[in-house]
Amino acid sequence: MGLLRGAWELLAEAIFPANIYCISCGSMITRDRAYSLCDKCMKDIHWITGRSCSKCGKALNDDYRGSTCYSCMVREHRFVRGISCMTYGLLERQMILDLKYNGKGYLGTVFGEIMADRLAVEGLETDLIIPVPVHKLRKKKRGYNQTQIMAAQLSRISGIPMRAHALIRSRNTALLRSMNPMERESAMKGAFLVPDSEVKYIQGQRVLLIDDIITTGATLDACTDALLGRGAECVYVMTLAAGGNRKPSELQD
Repeated sequence: MGLLRGAWELLAEAIFPANIYCISCGSMITRDRAYSLCDKCMKDIHWITGRSCSKCGKALNDDYRGSTCYSCMVREHRFVRGISCMTYGLLERQMILDLKYNGKGYLGTVFGEIMADRLAVEGLETDLIIPVPVHKLRKKKRGYNQTQIMAAQLSRISGIPMRAHALIRSRNTALLRSMNPMERESAMKGAFLVPDSEVKYIQGQRVLLIDDIITTGATLDACTDALLGRGAECVYVMTLAAGGNRKPSELQD
């Protein structure tokens, strides 16, 4: 099923190339448009260009008094720092849903370009890119790991090597969006591991962990624990989108 779906997506992309239509609203655009976005959607995306959380990278309002978001005040992360490109609003949500559930795997390449530009601006120095894995059953159904597509494009542009299978998902966890922060942490604990064959590639490395979205950070924390436990020097995280800076009592998926 996954192979057939992947082949159909490649054929569809050849017949209806994505870069002549806005990846958000579908309006026709010229091929030179940045990130295949029309002017309106480029403007409407909530780009994170101002203040951001010094720990996870969520956007902070100018009048917010702290340097870390509400979530990071009450939750300790073992990754060094997070970077995100946009805040997760309605427009951003639909694009990510299209990537993950509506068969638009080609969007991962565009999102990888966005992340590469943001990484260049940040000037963060890392040695290795690792995508957050999906469970093999979910990947078979979807036909691809969307995070791996983003990470591969980021690697191509930045020149930072990628290890696509340095992390594996050891169990098929439930979707997190219906869980509160404590439930998420419990669900993700021990859900990832580094295969013995990959240990030599991550030992002593400054890892850049890639995912599509960060909300509470439970998934990224679990991945970070697995990588540090196998000898990574440190872990940074980068996501396409980040949830809003909401108080802990408001944090739900």
